[in-house]
Amino acid sequence: MIKVDIVNQVSELAEITKVKAEVAVDAVFDAMRAAMMRGDRIELRGFGVFQVKPRKRGIGRNPRTGKEVRIPPGRTIRFKPGKELQNIGN
Repeated sequence: MIKVDIVNQVSELAEITKVKAEVAVDAVFDAMRAAMMRGDRIELRGFGVFQVKPRKRGIGRNPRTGKEVRIPPGRTIRFKPGKELQNIGN
């Protein structure tokens, strides 16, 4: 599923135009992006949790040359699905 599919679903379910649905979807994604940039945790009950976690530095290897490369510390986003989402496969 891509963003256009999400916009179409929102448009159908909310019975609004696709333009309004796209504005709504963009607003949600922008709010989530801003929260994660601040390092906030996003918890969507029944869906899951998005959390920004620190990534430690390390040493990697360039596969072409075999030379060691330093990997700087940074932040990464982790997603943990909620119970309802985990039970979809069952």
